[in-house]
Amino acid sequence: MKEIVDLIKEKDVIVFCGAGLSSESGIPTFRGKEGLWEKYDPQIYATTGGISSLFVYETHKLKNFIIDFYTTILKAKPNYSHFALKKLEDRGYLIGIITQNIDDFHHQVGSKEVAEVHGNAYKFRCKSCQIEEKKVKQEVKGFIEELKREDNLKKIRKKILKFLGRCPKCKRRKEVGVVLFGDPLPEKELEKTYYYLNKAKTILCVGTSGLVYPAASFPLYAKERGAKIINVNISESNLDNFCDFLVREKSSNFFKKLLSNL
Repeated sequence: MKEIVDLIKEKDVIVFCGAGLSSESGIPTFRGKEGLWEKYDPQIYATTGGISSLFVYETHKLKNFIIDFYTTILKAKPNYSHFALKKLEDRGYLIGIITQNIDDFHHQVGSKEVAEVHGNAYKFRCKSCQIEEKKVKQEVKGFIEELKREDNLKKIRKKILKFLGRCPKCKRRKEVGVVLFGDPLPEKELEKTYYYLNKAKTILCVGTSGLVYPAASFPLYAKERGAKIINVNISESNLDNFCDFLVREKSSNFFKKLLSNL
């Protein structure tokens, strides 16, 4: 632990985190036990074509997916690790956080430098104008409660479209600000990501499998530029083979030890 603490003390640290970070908040990893992809086929429910087809032809299935997806996120709260990262940022150790998670937890605890490479479930954007709106939790919760009470397929579609809203500039229907399979990563978030990566002396990878590209390439990009990699994960991951330090424990336990030694 001493070598890791010494690296963090040198500052210029960035954090690259995945679903494992939020699992302690009660959000299962997508591919893990009780994760969404156990119940829903990601080739349908995580692609633009699949979602569009469900909306038109199998609206009831889309309704159930939306309810399951948002209910999980709405019930969960940031955990110790999210607050620990905020403390590290406040103390000047962190340059920024690159997250693959879409739960908004880093913003909810007040972290300022965050790149959300896979989007945010509370944000809704116009693909043409790139205008973005962020909805508050209460508004999303109200929408979910309305969906639960509605069985008429036509009315369900209307409620979904109303919730998404239209772009104030071009009037195009907005979309959920989450990156689906086959979508490019958000340009603005990528710019922040590479700004962080190019400045990093140390990259702290937390709870990421290293399987989802192109995000999985970020740690190697930093390592090729001289950064040290600390990999914190309770499970084996693709990062195990080229990280400089491997910590096989829950992120909350790791951060408790780290903060007590800084």
